[in-house]
Amino acid sequence: MDNKILFVDDEAPILQGYRRILHREFPVSTANGGAQGLATIRVAGPFAVVVSDMRMPGMNGAEFLAKVQEKAPDTVRMLLTGYSDLDAAIDAVNQGNIFRYLTKPCPKDVLLKAIQSGVEKYRTTQANNELVKKARVVAGCASDWNPLEVAQVDGFEQSAGLPGPTEAREFLESIFKGDRQGYVVLIKLTVLKILEDRYGPDAASDYLNSSIQFVLHSIGSVDRIFHLRRDELMIVIRRPLSATAMKIEMHRLMQERRDFIVDVNGRQTMVAAPTTFDVQPVSRFSNFDDIVTAFEARLTGTF
Repeated sequence: MDNKILFVDDEAPILQGYRRILHREFPVSTANGGAQGLATIRVAGPFAVVVSDMRMPGMNGAEFLAKVQEKAPDTVRMLLTGYSDLDAAIDAVNQGNIFRYLTKPCPKDVLLKAIQSGVEKYRTTQANNELVKKARVVAGCASDWNPLEVAQVDGFEQSAGLPGPTEAREFLESIFKGDRQGYVVLIKLTVLKILEDRYGPDAASDYLNSSIQFVLHSIGSVDRIFHLRRDELMIVIRRPLSATAMKIEMHRLMQERRDFIVDVNGRQTMVAAPTTFDVQPVSRFSNFDDIVTAFEARLTGTF
């Protein structure tokens, strides 16, 4: 359940009030004080949102929410405070990554709207975590990297207007017959299939085209890019770079491309989009098939 809410206060009547006014909208749990709140999280968590009063004996709200962050970093944390504690609450928000502070007494509509925003943020975080987890599984799956499939798919239909594997083979074979200088980079868009399953083919297509445009704007004029398979791009770098400089450049490039905004029914959601890449010097190989085989055997740099 991804919409569980926990209220923490040292006054039982206030906790009963929260449960009474919000139980129809959310599964509400309560805890009397910070120590009981941490125990509740340990036994009944995770919670999407934890709302704590600021002024409590033994452990104030800011201290309690700091401990919540350590134990449940994805949980959205909110602080309820009176005007006399406002400066402390603002400091807690600024220093402790608290999502929001609310002043007491807090009207139901204000509290409800804040919690709804917190639940949405929690769900987005969980969805991103799941995408990253699945992407890492996909990236580590050797069966997903079949060199024979890449080498033999001459009828591959590119959906992004780029030259495909046949053109990549021909271009590299011409280099093998010449100076054999440069690097080949294979980029695997590890979340493409996941985006398609979760958000539909349009989102996957947008991600593919966005990734291609990003790469096109990042490579040099003498470099070439190919659409090797649906979720794989191949770049041939012809600039005179050292192996170390080449890997640093690709590392920097992939670091810049870690998130993607999905537009679903007019609503934008940012998702994590880790990318797997590998860099191989052309001089190490004598033909296209050997390069593809090397990519299957050795993948580095998941970001």
